[in-house]
Amino acid sequence: MAGITKVNGVAYARDVLYATQSHDVFQITPTTALTAGLGGTAQAVADALNAQLFQTATNGASCIVVVDGHAVDATSIDARLTEVLGEAVTVAAVTDLYGIS
Repeated sequence: MAGITKVNGVAYARDVLYATQSHDVFQITPTTALTAGLGGTAQAVADALNAQLFQTATNGASCIVVVDGHAVDATSIDARLTEVLGEAVTVAAVTDLYGIS
């Protein structure tokens, strides 16, 4: 699997995920499916992480977030969401956008 590299102006290689800002991408899998709608748990997750991009799976079983990498990391995401949702979550860094489609 490719790695994620933060850069400002380099020759780009194939099969490497580049971030030209401080963006990080994570896949989050909660214990209970996220709920939709105003006031749903999906909104609570996005708000808690100040997500720049956010998408849940159709069944709510997981979500992908793009966040400010200076503000959060996998450990802080886990801690924030465990507090917000009241249950454990699994957080994995996404290092290959092709692998999550």
